[in-house]
Amino acid sequence: MASNSKKAVALVLTAMMAATSLVGCNSGSGSSGGSTTTTSTAASTASGDASGDTSAEESVVDLESDETIKLIKDKIAAEAEKTDGKITMKVWCSSGDLKFEKTLIKEFEDKYADSRYTFSIKPNGAIGEDAAGGKIIESPKDGADVFNFADDQLSQLVEAEAIAKVSNVFNGNVKKNNTDDAVAVCSSGGTPYAFPKTSDNGYFLYYDKRVLSEDDVKDFDTMIAKAKAANKSVFFDIANGWYSTSFFFTAGCTIEYKDGKQTATYNTPEGLSAAKAMCHIAENVDNGFIGAAGSSGDNSTVQQGFKEGKFAAAIIGTWCGRDIKDALGEQNVGAAKLPTVLMDGEQKQLHSFGGYKVVGVNAFTKYPTTAQALAYYLTSEQSQIKRYNERGLIPTNKNALEDETIKADPAQQAIAAQREFAHPQGSSVGGKYWASNIAGLGSEILNAKGKLTDAELNKKLSDLVTQFKG
Repeated sequence: MASNSKKAVALVLTAMMAATSLVGCNSGSGSSGGSTTTTSTAASTASGDASGDTSAEESVVDLESDETIKLIKDKIAAEAEKTDGKITMKVWCSSGDLKFEKTLIKEFEDKYADSRYTFSIKPNGAIGEDAAGGKIIESPKDGADVFNFADDQLSQLVEAEAIAKVSNVFNGNVKKNNTDDAVAVCSSGGTPYAFPKTSDNGYFLYYDKRVLSEDDVKDFDTMIAKAKAANKSVFFDIANGWYSTSFFFTAGCTIEYKDGKQTATYNTPEGLSAAKAMCHIAENVDNGFIGAAGSSGDNSTVQQGFKEGKFAAAIIGTWCGRDIKDALGEQNVGAAKLPTVLMDGEQKQLHSFGGYKVVGVNAFTKYPTTAQALAYYLTSEQSQIKRYNERGLIPTNKNALEDETIKADPAQQAIAAQREFAHPQGSSVGGKYWASNIAGLGSEILNAKGKLTDAELNKKLSDLVTQFKG
């Protein structure tokens, strides 16, 4: 859309007004019943006034034009008037991203600087992507204005009416510029609620190419044998439910979280097959295989394991990629989809969780225009490329994914290869899943070094299903 288009200007202005009215209703009553109607009406107005149809949310706006930037500044100034000319906001992010996030926030402040207001935007790395959604739901009015979170938390945030819808002015650009899968996980019931940031919230295999070949890493048994021969180990934290669930997906178990209810077909022959496959691998504990991170956590365990030369391979995600490269030397780092495991007498491809890291805007923020603009900036094409260059995290932006360096990254290729076998978290698990003994099951199998009877395993699986029902 041309930068001098009156249609674009009208859409920006009306969409910003819709965002402001949404938060005003939420802040006043604590209920989104009225705000939903207000937003729908405003969006309809935007559609009619700006484009003459009912699809304004899919219109693409030139957000870099001087005219559009001026309009956004005007709306920020109007918000600042209510708080003595100062925009004070909180941003939650992971501790690993904190330094990088500060850089992007400074760029945002410079881009939208204006004599009518001042910014005071404070990032906090104490509440990471794994916990942000729950903290916002717990007390949305005290939460961050903008927060980074894993996509599986979206349904609970929407149910709690704690997350704002993506403003029409940004939604068209988000939809056009990011992959379809990333856009889909940021929506609920067809309504966009979050901005996609990275596509690598899942796990795959990193390995030392000096110890293991491309053929070696195709199946778990061979990997363990080769690692053992080199006096090293393969690490897979099956004492962590996020990782051990991969066996149940592989066996064909169905896992679903819907309407606040958790179901999983673990107390079945398929569930038993998954548990027995875990037992088979656990027979090698401390003998070519390590299956628990302990109190240090999986990230620290992986970083230290490669640094000290103890690991030949580890199943983890891109967030440890930089440290692994530093430990082994970039030329020695290989990455691949997950290996096969022995299950029911044959080798079966391990499945995984696969998801996205996204950015949301608190429905109760005092600064809806500023928060929406910041969320978009943090997830823009340029920011995603910078995030990859500095943090090694894989983008969702389609143009960024065409960057030759990113396309050639072994981690990106491994994620792409694993994607066929990756399951979205948002439609699979809720809080009861993580509160169950799913992690404890892996620990018990490891402690027994896999020597558990079918009857013992079936009992543990039945107990799990009972816990899911809660």
